[in-house]
Amino acid sequence: MTTSELIERINKLIDVVDKAINKREFYPPRLTKYEAARIIGARALQLAMGAQPLVDIQEVGSTDPVLIAMEELRRGLLDFIIVREMPDGKTMRIRLKELLELERTL
Repeated sequence: MTTSELIERINKLIDVVDKAINKREFYPPRLTKYEAARIIGARALQLAMGAQPLVDIQEVGSTDPVLIAMEELRRGLLDFIIVREMPDGKTMRIRLKELLELERTL
């Protein structure tokens, strides 16, 4: 990663944190337990219907779709978009990877 790419990522992260905490454009600036449950459930259903796991199931030690989905979420491998409805009726779409990255920095 070049220096300019790193600076661009840092500036983007600062902007996201500013929107989340100071302007409260989306809050909380983390994945809620309800969102995590919904993501794990949706991914487990995909796995149960034949989707390829994104982790080595030998490392997980189980073929249970829920455990595999939990491990994929823990590692940040899932590419989901979270839709949050705000009190004013607006909806906000947040990429799961960006939300997890923000959560790690706080």
